[in-house]
Amino acid sequence: MTDDTESLRPDDAFTLLADGTRIKIIRALGDASTPGVPETLPFAELRRRADISGSGRFNYHLGKLEGQFVEETEDGYRLSYPGVRVYQAIKAGTFTDRVRIDAFELDADCHVCGASQEAAYDDSMFRVRCGGDCGAVFYKYFCPPSSLTEREREGVLRAANERIQREIASMSKGVCPWCCGRMTSRVLPPDAEMPHRDNPAIEHRVLHTCDTCDGAIYTRLGGLLVTHPAVVSFFYDHGIDVTRRHVWSLPFAASDERTSITGTDPWRATVRVECEGDTLRVRLDDGPSVIEAER
Repeated sequence: MTDDTESLRPDDAFTLLADGTRIKIIRALGDASTPGVPETLPFAELRRRADISGSGRFNYHLGKLEGQFVEETEDGYRLSYPGVRVYQAIKAGTFTDRVRIDAFELDADCHVCGASQEAAYDDSMFRVRCGGDCGAVFYKYFCPPSSLTEREREGVLRAANERIQREIASMSKGVCPWCCGRMTSRVLPPDAEMPHRDNPAIEHRVLHTCDTCDGAIYTRLGGLLVTHPAVVSFFYDHGIDVTRRHVWSLPFAASDERTSITGTDPWRATVRVECEGDTLRVRLDDGPSVIEAER
């Protein structure tokens, strides 16, 4: 597939947004829209809503946004899809808001030492860790600040859990959850350089990297299995929707205590998934891909 339209360099795109007047224009168009339907505003009405004095100044900055973040139609102006994404980032407070949620105890035990788990949110990162002294961290994941503000604790946990599960499920299928680029994954050797190697909850790490946006994240093997059909059906046979369970409460997904390396040539691992006395053994290769699931 080819595209004759000239692409804008990333640094030029950010330069276009480095002006308060242009941000006002984007906000005015976004605020006027309804979900799924970008609103079209005539020139004069857009200027009024953006509260920008001087027709010439307004026209200059609007022209800078046209073609990339704003589209001109017969009836006026509306946000393009990239403009919608910029507006959403502004509304979500992704780059501006600073939200902190102090640690609070969860109804789940540490999979390493048995103490209570605790959750907290700071510096745009949601964390679930051991509330005791073992130092285990079960999940640490970025969540936009506005997704967690004005929520009760259960709402915070539900929002974070849905985001974690959705994005890891995308990675497990080789699709970047941030840009939809091709994502490659590899199991790291135990002696590989990696952050937080002293975390007792994780021994076998998988590094996922995007070929397009260079996004990268570490997961554990078991965490990739929560939405796998074999695991979902195993829990469903016991009357449980495992995708509704908090991922950090699932022993096979939150720590490596139920993961064992069973071969090195070729590399193989087994994750034990347990529910109400039954066990599902999921075998993986170094893809990592599921090659067998046996009850």
